[in-house]
Amino acid sequence: MKKRLFVSLIIGFILLILAYCQPYKLVVVVGQSMTPTYKDRQILLAKKTKYFKKSDVVVARSDDESLIVKRILYTPEEYYYYSIKKHGQVQLIIDNSYRSILKTKNIENAFMMECKVQKNHYYLIGDNLDHSDDSRRFGPVEENEILYKVIQWILN
Repeated sequence: MKKRLFVSLIIGFILLILAYCQPYKLVVVVGQSMTPTYKDRQILLAKKTKYFKKSDVVVARSDDESLIVKRILYTPEEYYYYSIKKHGQVQLIIDNSYRSILKTKNIENAFMMECKVQKNHYYLIGDNLDHSDDSRRFGPVEENEILYKVIQWILN
């Protein structure tokens, strides 16, 4: 009887260690920043990785140490642009195509600001631009602050 209990405890301990060390994590979306892609309180499956590309949805640590779910808009050493109008309105140009930038440059009473994502940093943004606290406020996020890549939604 004692041997069976001991074996059960050892197996349980091994399973606990494996569960803790697994590269997968369940993540709950909080807020409306990723709608319509992901809804508030939706459960996602994320995988620990160090390989990210443009448009990946990731789980990262924000400037206030909270976890956020955002999409990678710009990758390391990529250029991005802001349109700044004379009355002070600042707007990120989401589409970095030549046509989009040229169109923005021709807006009267506005100028362009060119920025470059630093090496080992990513520019993160929510899919719901009007309701997202993202890199537009806190700037690009260091690669080591990106913890997981979302691979699948689980529940609505």
